Amino acid sequence: MIEELRNSFIEDSAKLDAYYNELDKEIKSKEDLNIFLTYDKAYVDSQLESLKAKKEAGEKPGKLYGIPLTVKDNISVKDVRMTCGSKMLENYIGIYDATVIERLKAEDCVIVGKVNMDEFAMGSTGETSYYGPTLNPLDKSLVPGGSSSGSAASIAADLAVISLGTDTGGSTRQPASFCNVVGYMPSYGSISRNGVVSMANTLDEVGILARSVEDVIDVFNIVNGYDRKDMTTIQDKLTVSKDAYDYKGKKVAFVDIEKYTRDQKVIEEYGEILEELRKLGADLEEVDFKYLIYANQIYNVIVSSEVSSNMSRFDGIRYGYQTDDYENTREMFVKTRTDGFGEEVKRRIAIGTYYLSSETDKEIYEQGLRLRRLLADEFKALFEKYDLFATPTSTKAPGKIDTDIKDPLAVFDSGLFNVIVNLSGLCAISLPYKEGISTSLQLIGNRRADDNLLRAALEFERR
Repeated sequence: MIEELRNSFIEDSAKLDAYYNELDKEIKSKEDLNIFLTYDKAYVDSQLESLKAKKEAGEKPGKLYGIPLTVKDNISVKDVRMTCGSKMLENYIGIYDATVIERLKAEDCVIVGKVNMDEFAMGSTGETSYYGPTLNPLDKSLVPGGSSSGSAASIAADLAVISLGTDTGGSTRQPASFCNVVGYMPSYGSISRNGVVSMANTLDEVGILARSVEDVIDVFNIVNGYDRKDMTTIQDKLTVSKDAYDYKGKKVAFVDIEKYTRDQKVIEEYGEILEELRKLGADLEEVDFKYLIYANQIYNVIVSSEVSSNMSRFDGIRYGYQTDDYENTREMFVKTRTDGFGEEVKRRIAIGTYYLSSETDKEIYEQGLRLRRLLADEFKALFEKYDLFATPTSTKAPGKIDTDIKDPLAVFDSGLFNVIVNLSGLCAISLPYKEGISTSLQLIGNRRADDNLLRAALEFERR
């Protein structure tokens, strides 16, 4: 879609204006979905005028000329509000562009606005935002998934062609599945996180959402690669081709899904998806794991501990919300953080602080790290034998609004097959299987095997 739309905009500037005038109407007509936290038509129009001026001056149009982009509200865009879905940053204005934004702007994209998210990316339903829940465009009674709820919903509602999310334990792939769009999380360190608000440093990744794998590839080829401002980035840039992928002779691992879910729809549709892979020529083999069943517990320990550390910077002094009602510094800290953070954020800070406390001698945290290594080694061994690992993106269908939010453990659960990817530094993509609310296929690839994974996903989509 990107190439076709870009070419039409380059050919006729009137089409560019008409497209965004219509998009403005669409955004206003879908305000009830609560997708945008910041949308300003004047800001969009200023970008359009700059693009047209560049073209009239004879400059070569970028690869994303005029393409509408939405941005999760924990990624910094200069001079645009960035709230992270929290009261704590309600009036914070970004002072610079994240590296990923710089690279997209350089290719002439149009940033439509900043979209809703679970507060500080903590949540899996899209309901923990201080600004209210995002609704699922496919069914407003259902959650859109989280934490990149607004990103997935903006694609599903046709309010953007591409969207940036973040993924710490499925936060791009799970909402993509619930909203039936494509959601991709690259290998750890592939995309710079400079300018992205950290939740859990050893797990966080920037994710890409779109209607098609081809659009994801186009964006990934622009944004991936080394960034001197982010020491976790891998130095060499990867260019993914769109060459045909032959499943014949490829070994694809799968699991006995009934060991991991009781959702009959997921069980049935996962079976149908595996049959489609067989028809493509894949050699499917069932595998079992020793440490997979501990993935959610490992994730809980690691992410909560890193959240506790990262959230300490929000103290009411350097930036963000500060209470007016205090008599001393200690009281200011306590009241600022009590009022500024939502329940889910405070819960994770408390849990993580306990895991890291001297009272427990960090025993739980250190055990979590040991188990993480064992799990990662298990997947390293898996990819010595198999080309891909096929799972359902989520082991359950999207629930009703106001259901899981009442259950602290449910809000923490991003999905067993999601968190293993982040814990092991792998790459993964969620692919729609059929129209409407349905089970999505998640293909998982080895670290730095993004080219193999994306080409396989593109072939599955084409067929």
